[in-house]
Order: sequence, then C-alpha cells, then structure tokens
Amino acid sequence: MKLYFYLGVGIIITLIVTLFGYSVYLNNRGENEIAERMATRHLPLTGVKIQERNIMPIAELDLVNLYSNDMTDVVALENGRIVQTFVEKNSHVAMGTPIMELLDEDIPLKIRQADSDIYEAEAQLVKARNTYNRYRQLIESNAISYERFDEAEASYKAAQARLANFEAQKEQLLIRQSREIVNSPIEGEVLSLYQAVGAYVKAGTPVALVGDFSCLNFTVAMNDVYTKRLFVGREFDLTISEGGGLQKSYGANFSTGNLGDEQIFRAKVEKITPDLSEPATIRQVVWQIDNRVGLLEPGAYSKLRLHSNLPHKCLAVPVGAFINENKNQVAVMDEDGRLAVRQVEIGVTDGKYAEVKNGLQAGDIVITSDTEGIEEGTQIDIVLEDN
Repeated sequence: MKLYFYLGVGIIITLIVTLFGYSVYLNNRGENEIAERMATRHLPLTGVKIQERNIMPIAELDLVNLYSNDMTDVVALENGRIVQTFVEKNSHVAMGTPIMELLDEDIPLKIRQADSDIYEAEAQLVKARNTYNRYRQLIESNAISYERFDEAEASYKAAQARLANFEAQKEQLLIRQSREIVNSPIEGEVLSLYQAVGAYVKAGTPVALVGDFSCLNFTVAMNDVYTKRLFVGREFDLTISEGGGLQKSYGANFSTGNLGDEQIFRAKVEKITPDLSEPATIRQVVWQIDNRVGLLEPGAYSKLRLHSNLPHKCLAVPVGAFINENKNQVAVMDEDGRLAVRQVEIGVTDGKYAEVKNGLQAGDIVITSDTEGIEEGTQIDIVLEDN
C-alpha cells in the first residue's frame, strides 16, 4: 500500500517539475521572440525630403517701443488751476493753438496793486519834475545853491526809476497772465491730455502730448542673419498682434478702417548701425512706419512681424520638424533606415519653413511626426508627405 502511495507522490512531483521547467522555457522563448521582433521592427513615421524653396522671410519682434521724431509735451509755464480745455484727444492743432487755460488768482490782485503803485509813482514823478524844472531856472540866476539843485535832479531821476520799476513789474505780471493760456509749441495731433479741469498744476508740469504721428519709428537689435539682407529704404509689411494703438475707438478721426490684428502697415528701413560694410553679428536697425491711417500711437507694442516682400531661395526645413525648443535639432532617417538626431543651424524663416545653413543636405529625409520616446537607431519606415 505504501509503495503505491510513494509512487503516486513521485509522479505528482515529476509532473510539477516538468510543468515548471516547460513554463520557464516558454517564457524565455517568448522574451527572446519579443526582443527579436523589437530589434527588427520598422516604426511607421512621416517625413519630408529637404529641398530648396523660395520662402518669404518673417522677422518676429517680441516687444518694441514706437516713438515720433516730432512730438513734445505741452508744458504749463505758470502755476494755476485748470479752468478750461480747448481741445480734445486726437484733435489736430496748429502751432500756437490754445490747449488749456489756467487761473492764478493772485495775478489779478498783483496787477491792481501794480496799477496803484504806478499812479502814485506818476504823481511823485510830476512833483519831482516840476521841482527840478523850477530849480533849473533858479540855478541859472544863481538864486539857489548847486547842492539844492543836485538834490532836486536826483529826486527827479529817482522818481523816473521808481515809475519804470512799477511799470516793469506790471508788464511782467501781464506776461505771466498771458501764459495762463497754454499753447501748443508745434503742429500735430493731441495724443494725450494729462490734466483735467479743476486740477492745480505748477510751472513746468506737462499738461498734454502733441506730435506728428503720421510716421512712427522704432529701434531694434537684429541678428545679422536678417540685417545682411536689408538696405536703407527697403520696405516690409508689418503686422501687430498686441498693442494699445489698435484698440483706438472707431469714433476717432481715422482715414481708414481698423482691421485689428489683420491691419497691415508699411515699414521701411531708415538706418542700420554699424554699417553693413563692417563685420557684426548684431546690428541696430531703425524702422519707420507709415501711420497715416492714424491707428498707431507712441508706446509699447508686442508680437510684431515684419513680412518680406522679396523671396529668398534656400535649403529649407519645416518648422514643425524641430524636436527641441531651441530649434537646432531635427530627427532624420539615416542611410541605414534608422532614426538619427542632427544638429542644425537655421537662418531666416517664414513661419512654416526655416532656412538650413548647416547640418542638412538636399535629399535628406527629416521626420515630421512625433518621435518622443523613440530611441536613436530604431528602424523606421517613412511615409513622405507632399512637398
């Protein structure tokens, strides 16, 4: 009986060991097959062949400050409280046009006091003149001494000087009173009124901004990749995505409609420093914008784009093919059909394609689909997109 028991136990143990060994064999075989398949797998990806293209370069500017070469603050020349404004924002004014009226209540009182002093001085002058004329007759007949005559003459001259002094004081007060009308020093558009009726301002305080804004300028440092294709007078289309000027009220005096982000301005190169004949990697470029439409105002604007109207033929790569934020790496299919990463140097761009200066050649296949998580050396199959 025990013999059968031990025999059964042995059979069971043998079966367990056999099953365990077979499972280990199957597991190892499966892993090897998976590894072999992974090694020989061709991942399907999309890509394009690098070739020469005509692109219309775009220069993107994050932030610029627009200014006018012909604008100035209108400054109060006297202390006073603003009692009246004669113009509105965005109105056109000629040189000398009244902008605001101030009131210094002390000036009329001082003028009246000056008038009183003048009347008194005139009376004293008449008295001194009569005395002087009488003494002059008496001195001719030796009826008085020269000492008394000299005193009369001195009193007469002092009375003249006193009257002249009071008249000068009144003239100065009248000039101050005339300055209570604040006039525009130049012809142009009233961009801003800094002060409102009722405000008290001191002499030297700006009360308004006036200028000719038909042309606005901005200065920006640009990489020589762009500047070497520039010349003074070259024109570009300019679009602005963000900025206060494009939000002006339609009630303003425009010569054309406001198209918002789609508004196209004409910008031309006014100056390049240093000159293009000198070697430099960064140059300062002064641009002039045609603002006769009246939509832009001096101030800060962001996200500007300069659109070239001249095509540039170059080896180009799709902007969407870059695999890093610095836009200097792309994934390509190498000669063995494997994924590889290339370092590239780019030049100008039109927003869709970028010029390739180094790192790629015509005919290279650049991957445009997502390659995140795919290791270099992986076998790939490329479906070429239409160029």
